[in-house]
Amino acid sequence: MRKLDVARAGFTMGAFLLWAWALAWLAGSAVAQTNAGRLEALSLYSNVLRIPIDALATWLPDNAQLRLYTITDRPGLYVLHAPNLADQGAMFSRVVALMERRDMPRDRVVTMAEIAAHARRFGADPAGLTAGNNFSTAQIAHFFEVAREQGVVLTDGERALRTILVQWGLMRQVQQTWEAVSSRDFLITIPGIGPAPGGEVIDRPIRAAILSHELGHWQYFSDRAYAHACRAFWWQSLSYEEREELTRQLEEMGYDPSDRIVIDEMQAYLLHTPAAYMPIVDVPGPQGIDVERIRQRLKQRVALEQQ
Repeated sequence: MRKLDVARAGFTMGAFLLWAWALAWLAGSAVAQTNAGRLEALSLYSNVLRIPIDALATWLPDNAQLRLYTITDRPGLYVLHAPNLADQGAMFSRVVALMERRDMPRDRVVTMAEIAAHARRFGADPAGLTAGNNFSTAQIAHFFEVAREQGVVLTDGERALRTILVQWGLMRQVQQTWEAVSSRDFLITIPGIGPAPGGEVIDRPIRAAILSHELGHWQYFSDRAYAHACRAFWWQSLSYEEREELTRQLEEMGYDPSDRIVIDEMQAYLLHTPAAYMPIVDVPGPQGIDVERIRQRLKQRVALEQQ
């Protein structure tokens, strides 16, 4: 997990874990528990704004607010603006672990102790953060169903997320089984502006970059022609060495190296992430990659497929 930094904010926008929150939870921090309880209370009174995609940036709050947005001209797209990074992590840390983290099980919800151990194993800084999340509501419902089957006690943040999704009409329980209302619904989350663990700050440009990246995941999820072009580019246009290097770099960020994850992250970074925040870097030599050259080739392949 890369920390946020000004020169190259290598935030893993595919939703890495908020280790600071996890470790505080394990330590029984009163502050963390109070914040999580506040988040659960906020979830009971969360209103939904219905706006077109072009109005989203204008309607994002300048302070620590929980805001929900239904995007009217992108059917199936929903945006959750978390008050801050800690609140975002409190809701999503174990969802991320189940769905896309390297060396984490896909068949059970891990404990917070396992999350902390995973962070230590990869040398993650406790001040590391998750910048944004992207999941289909079917994936999130799967998390809650696996937790129910295991008898896992949800954290306050997870209960808040469940309440939000039920009130939003995106998830429901049918005969005790959690399910998504529609397989086409997709949720992205971004953090509020303000201080982050480790002394970093989420400002407007960084939040805009996170939003752009996460919207790239929405395009991959919702646009079949676009997704097909990205997959075809990965298998047909990239060399074996280029695929290996891209996978290696994404794996080092903590992503699961499966094709399902790395192709989606490749396109979101190369086509939807501003250069100042790009964590994928050039590697010279025959076994390396030229990031700008790959970006331009991917753009050409997408344009060709969409003609």
